Amino acid sequence: MKPTYGGVSRYGAIAMASSLDQIGPVSRTVLDSALLHEVIGGHDPHDSTSLTDPVGALVEAARLGQVEGMRIGVIRELQGEGYQAGVLTRFSESLELLRSAGAEIVEVSCPNFQYALGAYYLIMPSEASSNLAKYDGVRFGLRVVPDGAPTIERVMGATRAAGFGDEVKRRIILGTYALSAGYYDAYYGSAQKVRTLIQRDFAAAFEQADVLISPTAPTTAFKLGEKLDDPLAMYLNDVATIPANMAGIPGLSLPGGLADEDGLPVGIQLLAPARQDARLYRVGAVLESLLEDTWGGPLLAQAPAIPGSAGGK
Repeated sequence: MKPTYGGVSRYGAIAMASSLDQIGPVSRTVLDSALLHEVIGGHDPHDSTSLTDPVGALVEAARLGQVEGMRIGVIRELQGEGYQAGVLTRFSESLELLRSAGAEIVEVSCPNFQYALGAYYLIMPSEASSNLAKYDGVRFGLRVVPDGAPTIERVMGATRAAGFGDEVKRRIILGTYALSAGYYDAYYGSAQKVRTLIQRDFAAAFEQADVLISPTAPTTAFKLGEKLDDPLAMYLNDVATIPANMAGIPGLSLPGGLADEDGLPVGIQLLAPARQDARLYRVGAVLESLLEDTWGGPLLAQAPAIPGSAGGK
């Protein structure tokens, strides 16, 4: 569960991208997420982005689990070309289950979502570059002292070279470039304009639907390390989840069954307007129950064992 931006305090968390980061529950059931969300949510004066709104009756919504009369919008741009056949099959089945429970399924269009991935991978590295500048080997955290005359510049270089992994270094370099003089408006500034367009797309979509739905990712999980040599291909797996972070709205992902091709879990994503997190628990609990009836038990127990792991499935 990713709550509305500001719905859970980020005080104490190490920031990557301050305008995108959010803390939320990861649990085995929708109800468990609601129970934890009610505990960790709410206003925190230590966090300047914390909302003053009450958390809301999230547990009650999860226990109610009723979708009759609700409009559930299928996002046209988050399906079709580039999506694995097994993912689309499980997604279509989830839509039919919700329809059978009394929900009205409508199609909505968010045309600016096609620019979300590019905008996100300008905003996120830019903010990460700024936030991670504090890890310089001087004030706190790791410190690597090189041989010879350890000037502050050499200590900083050695510390950051040793302490950051390849992906983090890649994001810092991208972000530093995007924020550099002469490029700020062309890259970071333009990405923020795209962000506004995405927020407008969501606003228009929520005029037609109470909750939006899409696959969580275009494919099932790829193998560990499989895409390290092609980071752009790896980033494409974020295409469905990035718009919610760009707009600051809440999102919930739950298992939707196993893909026929590889037997791996498919994710189903639900999105709601900002401050309407309870809608996700209400719809998510219904879908979870319907899917478990279809698959004969909790979906997390259906997934294949990880090689070398101990115990059950």
